[in-house]
Amino acid sequence: MKTSHKYQFVSIVTGIAVMGMSLGAISFAQTVTPLVCTSPTATVNQNQAIVLTATGGNGTYVWSGTNLNITNAVGTQFAVSYPAAGNYTVTVSSAGLSAACNFTVVAPATTGALACAPAAQSVVLGQTASVSASGGNGAYVWSSPDISIANPNGSGFSASYASTGLKTLTVTSGGATAICAVNVLGGTTPPVVTPPVTPGLPNTGGGFNQ
Repeated sequence: MKTSHKYQFVSIVTGIAVMGMSLGAISFAQTVTPLVCTSPTATVNQNQAIVLTATGGNGTYVWSGTNLNITNAVGTQFAVSYPAAGNYTVTVSSAGLSAACNFTVVAPATTGALACAPAAQSVVLGQTASVSASGGNGAYVWSSPDISIANPNGSGFSASYASTGLKTLTVTSGGATAICAVNVLGGTTPPVVTPPVTPGLPNTGGGFNQ
């Protein structure tokens, strides 16, 4: 009889332990944040950058998509542009989850306006990003919140960055503005010749005439 009570007690303890583990697993599952990919618009012009944003997951994101020439594309935001009209999908992954941003690329309604090209590009730390301007009144001034610019004038502009993430370059001309987006990725700088960097100013840029 005493043995029977002993086994009943063990069974009750085991049942409580299993129940606690199950409730803990349920509680843990409920804390997982859904992964979401958002875009500011459903349509974008050809050769115009669209900045996509990821939220949720575990805070670490990797971007991928059809016709994207990217490597190690990490960060909460990622910029893309496409030269051809059509429907496109860019996917972001995090903690085994994935989410998609869908948008349509259309032909611009007007031509000859101020433009910055390439609208979106990806470089690694230490690699130079080069852009050019067209349209406007022919006089261009470049600015960026991410770098200290010594010579902002010219139809072309080059910059290198000391930190990863989404960077923007803005060109103004004749009262109009255009923006180029640069995805600065982690990784090894490819073997290319880059301009020397001014000592003490790792984030520098300068305009140039092409």
